[in-house]
Amino acid sequence: MSTSPAYDALVAHHRRIHDLEHLQAIATWDRLTHMPPAGATARAAAQAALAVLIKQLQAEPILTRQFEAAGHEPLQPDAALNLARMRQARRIEAAIPEALAEKRELAVGAAMQAWGQARQDNAWTPFAATWAPLVTVVRESAARLGDALGLQPMDALLERWEPGLRMARVTPLFARVQCWLPPLVEQALAAQSRAPQPLEPVGPFPAAAQQRLCEQVMGMLGFDFDAGRLDATQHPFTGGVPEDVRLATRFDETNFVPALIGTMHETGHARYQQNLPRAWLGQPLAGPHSAALHEGQALIFERQLAPEPAFCQVLAPLLRQAFGHQAAFEPDNLTRLLRRVRPGRIRVAADELTYPLHVILRVEIEQALVDGEIEVDDVPAWWNDRMHRLLGVDPQAPFSQGPLQDPHWVQGMFGYFPAYLLGAMVAAQCFTALRRDVTDLQAQVAAGNCQAIGDWLAPRIWQQGARHDLDAMMQRTTDEPLSDKALREQLEQRHGCSN
Repeated sequence: MSTSPAYDALVAHHRRIHDLEHLQAIATWDRLTHMPPAGATARAAAQAALAVLIKQLQAEPILTRQFEAAGHEPLQPDAALNLARMRQARRIEAAIPEALAEKRELAVGAAMQAWGQARQDNAWTPFAATWAPLVTVVRESAARLGDALGLQPMDALLERWEPGLRMARVTPLFARVQCWLPPLVEQALAAQSRAPQPLEPVGPFPAAAQQRLCEQVMGMLGFDFDAGRLDATQHPFTGGVPEDVRLATRFDETNFVPALIGTMHETGHARYQQNLPRAWLGQPLAGPHSAALHEGQALIFERQLAPEPAFCQVLAPLLRQAFGHQAAFEPDNLTRLLRRVRPGRIRVAADELTYPLHVILRVEIEQALVDGEIEVDDVPAWWNDRMHRLLGVDPQAPFSQGPLQDPHWVQGMFGYFPAYLLGAMVAAQCFTALRRDVTDLQAQVAAGNCQAIGDWLAPRIWQQGARHDLDAMMQRTTDEPLSDKALREQLEQRHGCSN
């Protein structure tokens, strides 16, 4: 007979929630990849109904008694931590009433449909009218969460993605980056102007050939195709659940680089998902616990591995096999191509030096939106001002290359954008420690063997699930808390700006 019946009942309850969230995740993946446009309204209603069902299950009165009883049961350390994670998840979910959860799903469905149309029509006003109700829902959710958790609204939203982290820690970290990065960009651009320009690959690059190439690289990076797949979409993403991970990328037949590099990014997410602790799947302890850690895993493959000369050496024959022989596919040229600094408007296509500035821009805007400092109609002007000031880029462009380029805000994912720059710090710090521990890493990669990367990350991060918050995980993994130090040192070294 079990000595922890209340805890066991909570475990079973969480497994049921996990199963329903599995269906919700696959429905979202289908909405973003295969669903015909006319299905949007019905899909939003169906997903809203499922969200209400999940909320009802999370609010069952018996859970209160089970949590109280479980607190007095003898539990092993991992089980006790799992129970603590359950309690925090319940506090967060209890703060959002059922009606607000339903309203959110309906607002997301409408905003996503309007977003796709606005990108085609280059029309802000009709999109803003549809997006505004979702922003209202987000603000109300942030206020309710803040009241329940004793946090400011932005910190409350951040808690969903980055437990324990506060904007009081994020803001000075980002301020330091904003201090040293722009001069580094200028130095790198000056040095680049004095060097031979990389050869541009010449297309066309058929989408089918790109997909085969991407799948080859995914296999090289250890992706398990028995537990996932790659599809096409408007904006790259990773969805699904650890048992069934769905990747999506965007193919441009004039340029294979965005799809390839974007797929490497999403493969980092997928490998993390596929290697979460299987014994705890369906439980909070399985994680993933930190969005920054998740983005860090993606950026290890995209920003750390992809531009390495050793990886370009392996990539070159795959490109020739996919698209024919070109001088642009020589390893040295690929390295220079992938490290090239070229400020632009698109975050997912940004080089490693200007990418953090894209993130800072978005964090400033979303914090102002959440705090009510600006309204949705103010976003284009704020966007243009910061695009010019932070990146020195002419902001005049279609909205699809401006504030409509990312789907996060139309999916209600406020509080997520900080994870991208925090993740860049995670990636640089982890890769520095990885190269220290695996002294022949470059030789292994040059031989076409990337297994050492996963072998190093799996026990240190992937299989830890939600045992540790961000700083604790980085301390355990790299012997230092999270900082911008490794990122700065790496960028200075790569771009010839070391002192």
